[in-house]
Amino acid sequence: MQILLILLMMHPTLQHKHTAKEHDMPESIFQQVSLDILRLHQHTARSLLAVPHDEAAEIHDTVFAMIEGRYYMLVPQSAALCDKRTGILLIETDDAQARISWVASARTIQHKSNIYRRALAALQRRVQQTKQSLNQAAEACLLELTPQQGRLTLRNNRDFALSPHDLMKALYPASYDMKKYA
Repeated sequence: MQILLILLMMHPTLQHKHTAKEHDMPESIFQQVSLDILRLHQHTARSLLAVPHDEAAEIHDTVFAMIEGRYYMLVPQSAALCDKRTGILLIETDDAQARISWVASARTIQHKSNIYRRALAALQRRVQQTKQSLNQAAEACLLELTPQQGRLTLRNNRDFALSPHDLMKALYPASYDMKKYA
């Protein structure tokens, strides 16, 4: 949790958009860690979302679903959370052997949109897998988080920078391979 707060204070806004190749992980390293990224997203024990609030951070323990490289989280409606443009997402396994943290741009998804229905269905499936509860109160807010800059930390304190491109390549390898040959 302390790491999350430090990252939040370091990145209150995102000024620079990175190109797909600008900060990609070297292929030799990617091959070593891509399965860890995939497993972490499939078997997440905990995910925390932090957003800046006044001089501190507001932190929410929540379930996420992923659709096309974006994270979706249903969180309690609050001005501090649902009106923010930047957040920090921390995902870790039960044994804390693997962790990903993302600085992400955030936006609220409207109830009547198609992506809202898709994300809510994906969240319900995820909740059934993890046996957690999903807060579907009418005053809940669905956030879409688009990863900008990330860190992957593995057992023995091995730490790697992640780009959104690395994430997509790890989670959707067949799609990535198809693009190479197109």
